[in-house]
Amino acid sequence: MKKQQKTTIQLCALDAVGVPLYINTDDNEMTAFNVACEFCGLHSYNGWRVNTHGLFLLRGDSERRENLLMGLLEVPVMPKALEAVIDLLAYYNRCGDQLYAKNQKKFEDYRDFIIRVFSKDCRELTDPNETYASGYGGSHIWIAERSSGIRVLMLHF
Repeated sequence: MKKQQKTTIQLCALDAVGVPLYINTDDNEMTAFNVACEFCGLHSYNGWRVNTHGLFLLRGDSERRENLLMGLLEVPVMPKALEAVIDLLAYYNRCGDQLYAKNQKKFEDYRDFIIRVFSKDCRELTDPNETYASGYGGSHIWIAERSSGIRVLMLHF
C-alpha cells in the first residue's frame, strides 16, 4: 500500500431523504451531484438508499465520470479507524489509470484490477485493527464490524 495524501472533503448536498453527499473541496458541486444521481439511478438506490448515511464521490483532481468508485456509508458516523479507506477511495479514483497501466494482469479489465488491489489495501487497513473485516465480490468491496457483522462501508463502481 502506498502512502496517500490526506483527502479534503466537503458536504456538497443532501438528497431528498437527507443523505449527505461528500465530494472533494475543489470539485464542481453540480457536476458531482449529477454524477452521484446517475450512480444511484444505475444501481436503483432510491433516495441514495434508506440505510445509507453518506455517499462519497471523491474524484480527486480529475473530471472523470466513468469508472468511479463510490463509497456508501451505512452507519450514522464514519469510524475514525476507517478514514484512511476514504483517502484510498480518492487515490484510486485519481490515479487508478496509472496503476492499471503499470500493474494489470494479462487480460484483466480495469474494474477487476481496481477492486482486487483496493480490496487488498482495505484488508491491510482492517485486519490489524481486529474491529473491522473487509472482503470483496464482483464489483463491491465491503467493510463490516467484525463482532456484529454490521456493514459500515460499501465501495463499488
